[in-house]
Amino acid sequence: MIKPEGGMRRVGFLIAACLAVTVLTSAPARAAAKIQHLISPGGIEAWFVQDATVPIVAMEFAMTGGAAQDPDGKSGVANMVADLIDEGSGDLDSRTFHERLERRAIELSFSVSRDFFRGSLRMLKDDKEEAFDLLRMSLSSPHFDSADVERIRTQVLSGLKRETSNPSALASRKFLELAYGDHPYGRPTNGNLQSVPRITVAVLAACRPDLASPRCLTSTQLSRRNRHSFRSTCRKRS
Repeated sequence: MIKPEGGMRRVGFLIAACLAVTVLTSAPARAAAKIQHLISPGGIEAWFVQDATVPIVAMEFAMTGGAAQDPDGKSGVANMVADLIDEGSGDLDSRTFHERLERRAIELSFSVSRDFFRGSLRMLKDDKEEAFDLLRMSLSSPHFDSADVERIRTQVLSGLKRETSNPSALASRKFLELAYGDHPYGRPTNGNLQSVPRITVAVLAACRPDLASPRCLTSTQLSRRNRHSFRSTCRKRS
């Protein structure tokens, strides 16, 4: 497995965080929000913005360890982990997990790039405890049930087959091949038709800690909450 340079494998850091809220009002435009740099007792580094206009908490985070760490011959592992990590975790199966998200209108999603595993979480202020509990479960104890893995694999393969007749996708893959050769950057993040069928449940479970570990989480929030409440949340999730 490829290890990022500079000893950054287990160190997560902020990529970006932005929540755009439009409020119809006759009041003058508000001053630019103040950005606070915080570090929790557990070492989570965050850029925090407090905004009292709407009762929403939003967070985006990233952890080092993207598709460039896919095992040789199994490109697409990180992409499948991102697709599967919210398909049941802890004591909740996939259906129950998503029902809890929908019941509280909690938005939780994951994605992967070549260097980073990313996540996004958004919820109403009153539902923050349940939202963060679901996030914690998805990061620390995903199931990777065989039925869910095969369903997601089928979706990924379907997309890869469509790309074989897409000129833009073909050109992008050819560029990566010519520009990077055998370097991990030369592999498409979603894998290929040969590698994806070789990705097993065991491979997904083995690679998950290197991609999505709460211990290397760095986060940013835009929230009605104050910095002391934010620090308390970080301490519990460290």
